[in-house]
Amino acid sequence: MFKFSFYHIIGRLMPSSGVESLDGILGGEGYPGTSAILVTGPAGIGKESLGYWFMQAGLEGPEPCLYVTRLSTRDVQQDQKAFGISSSKRSPIWLARSGGQVDLDINNLQDLTHKINAQLTAGKDAGIRMVMDALSSILVLNPAETAYKFVGGLIESVKQNGGVLLATIEDGMHSPQTIAAMQQLFDGVIEFSFDKTGLRIVPMLRVVKMRGITPRHEYYAFSFSRSGMHLGPAGTETGPERGSNSAALNLPATIEPLSVSSSLGGESKSVFDYLAKSFIEDYMQNKQSIEQSGWRTRIAISKATGVNAEILYGKEGKFGPVMKELISSGLVETRFFSGQRGRGGEVTKMRVAYEKESVKRIVDDALRKGAS
Repeated sequence: MFKFSFYHIIGRLMPSSGVESLDGILGGEGYPGTSAILVTGPAGIGKESLGYWFMQAGLEGPEPCLYVTRLSTRDVQQDQKAFGISSSKRSPIWLARSGGQVDLDINNLQDLTHKINAQLTAGKDAGIRMVMDALSSILVLNPAETAYKFVGGLIESVKQNGGVLLATIEDGMHSPQTIAAMQQLFDGVIEFSFDKTGLRIVPMLRVVKMRGITPRHEYYAFSFSRSGMHLGPAGTETGPERGSNSAALNLPATIEPLSVSSSLGGESKSVFDYLAKSFIEDYMQNKQSIEQSGWRTRIAISKATGVNAEILYGKEGKFGPVMKELISSGLVETRFFSGQRGRGGEVTKMRVAYEKESVKRIVDDALRKGAS
């Protein structure tokens, strides 16, 4: 009994990331205890996998685990399988859009704070692990001051209850100032990025900062396999195979969504269809990279779909009900593009969230039907 208690305490002090090679970079143990870790990076690079493996390591041990997601539990579990993560003997407490023990509403941050704090308090004596993939959506769909206050309060609550938080954020969805502000709040920051040399794209990882660890500025190339994440050999771009006859693709008039989007209204469905086709057109016909493909402005979306621009913009030029539905459900992502016409030289564009396994299957299925 003493032996179990000793190792349990050690686990709380330095909880493993779930990735052995990353633990080595972090000093051989893992993340600092009672801390908040932020994972940043572009869409499609695989940053969510760190949350999956961190959660899996907790489920294999005694720690309680809380997973907060803007998606449904089914979507996350399907995405986990794509990284080779199978179900464990235990399950996390899900705070999700659907399918979890607790429902998630990222538009009501006061209620969300109450629900999260209830779970953190219940897991206080056991060192709870918490993963959140809804940070970008919260920052986009709520006033900046309200969102910052929520994130600061969340981090404080996690630490007060002896837990460790790992949150992911899409760096392309936010201004550099927003990303910098978020990084200052967290104890550790892990940055994902692409290194492009000619036609070769290598995914890279860097530990920007980590509490209690001497700063290290090296970049590490990484790759994925069914056994996990490996730091070392450079990976290559993955996605739909580019056929020699791609210019002649005959895409279907409408793209049949899976259950993740079956409840979309007519206007939301039209926007999703258009963005899915735009992604395929850019990738297959225009030979753009996955990272560059499919981005469209709200003006372009309005002209192509006939959806009223006011519905897309909403009040104060942010996001209307159609875009809110698509973003909060995880079907669409947004990104700031600098050096272009728009307020402050920046313009906001949208595309399908191709890195999500459920959305990837929708797009790939449409691609196969169009090529047949």
